[in-house]
Amino acid sequence: MIGRDSIRMPSLRAAAPFRSALLCAALMAAALAAQSARAALHATEEFVSGKTRPVKIALLPVHVELQKQKMIRREAEVHEGGELEEYLANSVEHELSSRGYEVKRITSDIINADPKLQELVIDADRRYGELLTQVSVKLARQVAQRRYKAGDEMKLLAARLGVDAIAFTRMQMIAAGKGVQVLNFGMGGTQTMLSVSLIDGATADIEAYLTLPIMKRGQAFGGYEDIMKDPDHEMGRLAAAVFDEMPNADPSLRAARPAGGDVVKDVESLLGQ
Repeated sequence: MIGRDSIRMPSLRAAAPFRSALLCAALMAAALAAQSARAALHATEEFVSGKTRPVKIALLPVHVELQKQKMIRREAEVHEGGELEEYLANSVEHELSSRGYEVKRITSDIINADPKLQELVIDADRRYGELLTQVSVKLARQVAQRRYKAGDEMKLLAARLGVDAIAFTRMQMIAAGKGVQVLNFGMGGTQTMLSVSLIDGATADIEAYLTLPIMKRGQAFGGYEDIMKDPDHEMGRLAAAVFDEMPNADPSLRAARPAGGDVVKDVESLLGQ
């Protein structure tokens, strides 16, 4: 048993997995530092100039994955993660609305009430999951080169919802136990990763990918206990940091785009071939 005031160190053989975990944690921290040093906003040139910057955005249900790191395993906290999703969605909606975007909040109730919409959302969510893996494995800055395309299903979803872009929000929080913190030399009580992607409804490209600027400005965010104690405040702080470099909506800069009906006809024609 691990006492409150003393820690019994494991044997060298038993400690090997922990040393590997420490190395992985260090590499992850270095990657996060390098990413945050570049920018919190990765976007296409047209998004920055305003030509493809959306006005109407559909905010799909956010996903929060909460895990508790034990000494030898991680345990998913599905219930607590689900409770945080509503607070995060409210904060993301607030950040977008405060910058002049027209946000169409798509809740689970809205999705479940429309079988066709439900099918489109499931397809889009699956495709975005695949795309997010590519962004994570490769470089987020390649968003500017339009390397990440979500596919025709995303165009159909945007057209059905009557929006210029679709927003996907993903958050992963790993809360370390006291024993794990000791093995990490007191570092990394809570690791938080948060990203928001805006996918263009006409091209299905990721136009903007926003990430949490960890270590970029010396900001300190609350850990697991702080978030659970006051989720509204802490989620608001996290969302504000993610959107710090997000430009305001400006319809006057937006270039003319295909009408929603035209997009649907074109996509359905392609899918029918």
